[in-house]
Amino acid sequence: MIPSAARRVVPADRTARRTRPPVTAAVLTTLPVVLLTTLLTAFLTALPVMLPGTLPGAAARADGQGGPGAAGHRTAGGAGAEADGARAAGAAGTRAPKRAGAIVSLTFDDGDATHPAVARTLERHGMRGTFYVNSGTVGREHKLTRRGLAAIAQAGHEIGGHTLTHLRLPELSATEQRAQICDDRRRLVAWGYRPATLAYPFGSVDARAEAAARRCGYDAARDVGGLREFSCPACPAADTLPPRDRHAIRTASSVGPDTPLRRLKQQVFDAEKSGGVLPLVFHRVCEGCGDYSASPKLLEDFLGWLATRESHGTVVLPLGEAVGARYRPLPRGE
Repeated sequence: MIPSAARRVVPADRTARRTRPPVTAAVLTTLPVVLLTTLLTAFLTALPVMLPGTLPGAAARADGQGGPGAAGHRTAGGAGAEADGARAAGAAGTRAPKRAGAIVSLTFDDGDATHPAVARTLERHGMRGTFYVNSGTVGREHKLTRRGLAAIAQAGHEIGGHTLTHLRLPELSATEQRAQICDDRRRLVAWGYRPATLAYPFGSVDARAEAAARRCGYDAARDVGGLREFSCPACPAADTLPPRDRHAIRTASSVGPDTPLRRLKQQVFDAEKSGGVLPLVFHRVCEGCGDYSASPKLLEDFLGWLATRESHGTVVLPLGEAVGARYRPLPRGE
């Protein structure tokens, strides 16, 4: 006979069956969790595809596979820097910052007889420059002819004013300054040109000359000096855009027969880091023909190298275009 205490003991498996929830309740409880986990896993798997270039793996596409980072956006550091930047962006989860780049303006003063050949050299490299002309000397010995000036303009180069006869403006009276600047511009306009920028002869300027340039309708004017070089390491590498003073735009010092190619390259390198406009000043371009001359080989070598800097964000533009100078009609009474 089984004791009464033992009869009251319920088998272990029967107790378990009583406390376990029904099958349908378990399914309904766990199904949303399973579905949510599945959807979250699928979303995380597809996320690198939906957001190319922002997660690891996008760097490989930008590093030569033709993805958006390689084909759609040119970085300022060139092909090698672009690939390095893409890899860094993939690791960090952001795009690498671009360098500033620079605008280089090639300017040629004094309306020299060598300038038509200079213009053709620029054109071979796909570049345009700014040619500053003393209208009162056109047609003289070693100077541009009207025909040569027209050929330069027709090729798309900028024609700017440089005063009638290349005098030092601060040494003149206010009346003489206005005559040198305004009469020169009036003559260029009569010849069919639209001069919007002026270059002060010798880079010599004072407040009166700046005021005369404004009164004569020039929207911008170029000085000589004020930018970084060996004699002024603390000077800015490029002028700002817009320029700090539109009627006294800063430049590097004039290129001469002793100017090495490395100096021109370094000035461009420095300008690329800071951004802005770097006007370079040339005069005659011929072999051993004076203190203000540059050799054709120096110009050719520099232009060939400068063309490679496009991949670094650097462009070459006439000065008027670089600073956004607009042609203004001649003021009445000037």
